[in-house]
Amino acid sequence: MNACGLSPSGARHRVRTSRVFRVRRAAYTLSPHHDALTDLWAVILTIDPGRGCLSHWTAAWMHRMWRATGSPIHMSVVGSGGRRLPGVVVHAPRILLPDDVVEVRGLPVTSAGRTVLDVAARAGDDTVRRLIREGEVQGLLPAGEMLRVVAAHPNHPGAGRVRRVDPGTPADALGQTTLEDELDALIRELPMPAPERQLTVRGASGAWYHLDFGWGTARLAAEADGRSVHERASALESDRFRDNDLAAVGWLTMRFTDRQLRRGRADAGRQLVAAMADRGTSA
Repeated sequence: MNACGLSPSGARHRVRTSRVFRVRRAAYTLSPHHDALTDLWAVILTIDPGRGCLSHWTAAWMHRMWRATGSPIHMSVVGSGGRRLPGVVVHAPRILLPDDVVEVRGLPVTSAGRTVLDVAARAGDDTVRRLIREGEVQGLLPAGEMLRVVAAHPNHPGAGRVRRVDPGTPADALGQTTLEDELDALIRELPMPAPERQLTVRGASGAWYHLDFGWGTARLAAEADGRSVHERASALESDRFRDNDLAAVGWLTMRFTDRQLRRGRADAGRQLVAAMADRGTSA
């Protein structure tokens, strides 16, 4: 409000007369209604609009690498903690490189790679690995990106953990893992026997294949297909050969995409249970 030429008393008067509305201390909006993004903008403007950016778990939510915003809000201001606000954790990194900050939905946010690095300083291996997987799935972390980020910040407290969870793993090895987790969670809820993970089976041609989930007695396979439409199209011929090669020795392969598992979850579950029953096997 001071930047607009209003004194504190002038600001209070406008709040009392409903001409402006308080979002957070020293941050106001012209609308009585505001969402989570408005609240985050208010935090940035209040603490340090010139140097501040959202970071850590808040940045992970902004990138849609983590589903819950959680509390408190996390923000980074280079070299200084800046003003303190209730419900806000202000980090003071020694340096943020130009590539470390991007714009997401109009807000300054640490990049996906820098976000993983920051979270890694405080989270466990499994959490960091899941963030990397999700970043790969969404195309936010191209192959080699975490290696680049760690090389740029070798002394960051999260660098060791990122190295430990193999940041150099190529994208094609990580791209489907998060979706496999979704399929695994679905299967656990179904009245079906537990499958074998990464089961190796031999097709009619003599070629060996790795199955995401397999039930050997039923000769049933479930595959999490996390590839893009373009990638699926380019792999169509090899997929058909694999499925036919396995079908020739009695295997039924059921493939599930991201949309099927996250939006058509119930249908996917019914299909799996029906296929298992048809093959004479149940829980």
